[in-house]
Parts: sequence; structure tokens; C-alpha cells
Amino acid sequence: MSKKKVLVIDDEMSIRFLLREVIEDIGYHCLEAESAIVGLDMVSTMKPDLIILDIQMPQMNGLEAIQKIRKIDANVPVFMLSAFSHMENVIDNLGVKIEEFIPKPFDIDYLSERIVEVIS
Repeated sequence: MSKKKVLVIDDEMSIRFLLREVIEDIGYHCLEAESAIVGLDMVSTMKPDLIILDIQMPQMNGLEAIQKIRKIDANVPVFMLSAFSHMENVIDNLGVKIEEFIPKPFDIDYLSERIVEVIS
């Protein structure tokens, strides 16, 4: 049986590194994309079991990306990250389904638990 895959889409290398450590420590395979554009291609080709998506990114932000992700895979669980807590309301107003809104800085233990709950 192959490991479940978590795709991290974030333009900050330090966040991708931290999330990779968390994801691999709990036994999953981590895929990384440094932009939403690269991430969208990976959603199509790699079929992740969970996506962790930052909102604030250049070129295409997470709000645009989540709408495109839903056209590719309507059911893949998505956690959205943001340093701006008001973005949770913006996501709700878009009417796009996400599994979880995770404010930055995030609690690593909570995030680990949620990843396991959602994709186990």
C-alpha cells in the first residue's frame, strides 16, 4: 500500500520545509509546490489525498487556486493557511468547500492531528 500524499502549496520555502517535516513525521508523503500554478498541475497529475494551500501568494492567490482545484477535484480535502484571520470569512463568502482554515502561526500538534483525522 502506498503512502498517502499531502500537497503543500506555499510560496514560502520555510513554511514548505516545516510542513514537510510535520507531514513526514506522521508517516505521509509530502509533495511541494512553490506557486499555485505549479500546484494546480500537481493536483491533476499527482492526485493528492490532502492539499494545504496558502492564501497569500504571487501570480495566483489561494482564493483563485481553490476555485480551480474544485474544478479538477471537487472532493479532495483542502486546508487553507493565512496570517490574516479575516480571510476565513472571505472563504466562506466564496462558497467554496474547504476542510479547515488554519491561521498562521499554526499549532503543529493540532495540524498533525487534523491531517491524520482527515486522510486516515
